Amino acid sequence: MSLIPTLGVVAHTLRHELVARLRRAWRSATRRERPLRIGVDIRPFYEPLTGVGWYLYYLLHELAKYDDVELVLFGDARVTDLGPRLHADVPANAHLCVFDLRGRPHGRLDRPITAAAYVALIELTGCDVFFAANYFLPRLHSAVARKRVITIHDLTYKRFPELLQKETLENLDRQMMREIGIADAIICVSESTRNDLLRYYSVDPSRAVAIHSGLGTPATATRFEGLPSRFILFVSTIEPRKNLETLLDAFERLDYDGSLVVVGKVGWKSEAIVPRLRAPGVVHLDYLPAAQLASVYEQAEVFVFPSIYEGFGFPLLEAMARGVPSIAARSSSLPEIGGDAALYFDPLDAGELAAQITRVISDRALHDELARKGVARAAEFRWDEAAAKTLEVLSERRRPAG
Repeated sequence: MSLIPTLGVVAHTLRHELVARLRRAWRSATRRERPLRIGVDIRPFYEPLTGVGWYLYYLLHELAKYDDVELVLFGDARVTDLGPRLHADVPANAHLCVFDLRGRPHGRLDRPITAAAYVALIELTGCDVFFAANYFLPRLHSAVARKRVITIHDLTYKRFPELLQKETLENLDRQMMREIGIADAIICVSESTRNDLLRYYSVDPSRAVAIHSGLGTPATATRFEGLPSRFILFVSTIEPRKNLETLLDAFERLDYDGSLVVVGKVGWKSEAIVPRLRAPGVVHLDYLPAAQLASVYEQAEVFVFPSIYEGFGFPLLEAMARGVPSIAARSSSLPEIGGDAALYFDPLDAGELAAQITRVISDRALHDELARKGVARAAEFRWDEAAAKTLEVLSERRRPAG
């Protein structure tokens, strides 16, 4: 029943895009310069935003401010009354490329029809370069993309494969070898990640560019009640590579009349740690909205980020921006991000971590110095600068006219 309406929508959308392409071709022929047309994979927006989603969100909104840039957004081929639903707003001047089947009867052939036609629709948009903020382009986009830039956030799957779910590991191993081989440029969110990329893959160093992420506008804090008067703070999803066990071990060694507040969902392969989250002095909070999390940061006496491996490490930057003296593992990108504004420890040495915490909570001058340096350090990470550098990479890889 829905085949004819679906075909009608597909035909109308393709015809509209063809006319738009002809108009762009005419304008390009009569101008010396033409806007850079960037095709962007927005799949991370189809679920509540996490690190990659926020990375794309801020970059997208900064890129939209450039007059000589046109953003074309690709996600699911179709949108129906049942979804998919975007969990983030997109720039008003961006073109969302989709077959809109809302208000129309739904049939079992909608998916194969729109998937097949989506390749033609993507081709008609005439994008100069495609940008994949989440490691690789989807299959349908990849079929059309002649020029592509991808972002790699970390190489946990190579450095610590035992810390990932089997399904995730197999998917990344299968996809990344091909994607890295055909990408025109690879953006890494830190020098640490870039070094890992060059270590594990045969990549021309000129194709790998390190661009630090920025720090979003801090949320206005909504007072979170019921917290201990003094506490050490940990913020992250609880999973093996976050190394919370070492922090719990260090906390047990402290002579400290405060608590340890752990903010984050219990993730994969971490069920065994749950009983320790109920130990005396330990307060476990689940995922918190940004405004409440901001309040928790502001009330913390010290922040500890003990991760074994991070491609960038947003929680460390967020804590420093709130003026919380911070201690991080001496591993991966964390010293690169924290600079001299944080203290560091061997991620497998609970004794060294306990000693560093003791230094901060017992030395007011050190506490205040770290707080001051952290605010200054966090201010160096700006999304407008990250977007400008990203745009430079994209512009250099644009498809030749014609």
